[in-house]
Amino acid sequence: MKKTPKKRREFSKIMAIIAITMWIFVNLFGMAMVIFTLDTSPLMYVIPSVDAVVAIVLGHYYWKAKAENQIKLKKLYDTEVGCEPDEEMYTRPATNDRPLYENSNIV
Repeated sequence: MKKTPKKRREFSKIMAIIAITMWIFVNLFGMAMVIFTLDTSPLMYVIPSVDAVVAIVLGHYYWKAKAENQIKLKKLYDTEVGCEPDEEMYTRPATNDRPLYENSNIV
């Protein structure tokens, strides 16, 4: 009998799952404590700090997935994929001759 190798989950995916689980648990626990104690003052500190951690973890996970997808697309289509800045972006002037607001009478 042949054993098929198990595919391991990515570390970043595990961290994203843990962060989302922690976010759900803290929010549910916070709601329960508000109901039982009738005090909302701890929520000012606990929930925003957990939200910040979850935002950082998910931001990293999405950034990593974007980079991996760009590599896959580059291999698939044999072309450069992405939004990297080009040299023209830094050499062309930043101003133009158009008015700031097209329908304004400001001179």
